[in-house]
Amino acid sequence: MRLLHGADELRPVFATAQRTAFHLETRDDYATESESDSLAAFRADETTDPGGEWFTGWTDHVAATVARGVTVRRARIVTEPHNLYTRYLLALSRHNVAAGEEIRYLARNLALPGDAATEDFWLFDERAVAFSLLDSRGFWVGAALTDEPAIVAHAVAIRDRVWPAATPFEEYAKR
Repeated sequence: MRLLHGADELRPVFATAQRTAFHLETRDDYATESESDSLAAFRADETTDPGGEWFTGWTDHVAATVARGVTVRRARIVTEPHNLYTRYLLALSRHNVAAGEEIRYLARNLALPGDAATEDFWLFDERAVAFSLLDSRGFWVGAALTDEPAIVAHAVAIRDRVWPAATPFEEYAKR
């Protein structure tokens, strides 16, 4: 297991992906410094576009990854009805999708309990998994990366259950 401290150490792992990068999100709230202004504006007026300059680092990264031929997918297991943060992510997702990321949503009550309770992770080419690490305030601070076969197989099994059960963003956003 290797600890990756922040996005600067996680992004190079994307460079090793040759086919797929899959992200599972299972929390209804996330705390990140980079989103604070955007989230505050959305909280004040939910019709505000939460995207902007602050998000282009990620969307540019996704676009470059997809341009290399790597499929970037994200599945979100969410509680319904949505809280403010999951509504915020739903509004922000169109920017992810425009960059080439595929996003799907699965209502928490439709997910297997173990899948809904698992830690967030990135799965790269079915060969490595990076589990999100959060500090005591709930802020993402990095990831724990492993290529241990049993752990990778477990993440693959979760992905293979969640992804086909989840609703594509375009359809889910119309609800």
